[in-house]
Amino acid sequence: MILLALTAVMPWVLSGCNTTGCSDNHSALPLMGFYASPSGEELTLDSLDIGGIGAPDDSLLISSGNSVRQVYLPFRFEQDKTSFFIHYDYPEQGLDDPAMNDTITFRYTSEPFFASEECGAMYRYTVRQVEYTTHLIDSVAVTDSVVTNIERERFRVFIRTTEPPGPEAEETRRLSLKPGRGGKL
Repeated sequence: MILLALTAVMPWVLSGCNTTGCSDNHSALPLMGFYASPSGEELTLDSLDIGGIGAPDDSLLISSGNSVRQVYLPFRFEQDKTSFFIHYDYPEQGLDDPAMNDTITFRYTSEPFFASEECGAMYRYTVRQVEYTTHLIDSVAVTDSVVTNIERERFRVFIRTTEPPGPEAEETRRLSLKPGRGGKL
């Protein structure tokens, strides 16, 4: 009798814990991938340090020795920009010098967004501009300028895989996104 009662109640109890309306990613974290320039092939890099600039405490997201093809970038919701550094730890190619570090700065607006009862509230970001240095970075592409909790690669960083320019060739490039383009480039 007790077994029959538990069997009748269990589906009702388990359905109360349903989160099928929410993706696994409950935060709006933009995903950035690495690609070879000019071929466009995906790159897996194993000797990078990637971290936040001006972030409190330890801002290291990726440390050298870990293979990485993509990385999540936490934006600061209370500010309108977040910057990250990429340090290349390839001493045999002479790329372990901090003078060869690249920097990527994202400028955006953030707004609180109530996704659903299952997901709750989060911040949604609209990227307005991307600035980056060009030591090893050839270019940065924005595939979707509106960052939500949907897991999608928003940024593609194209890395030079041939002879890099020296530190004296540093240049900062700016990619401005125009409103009204549906958030996609």
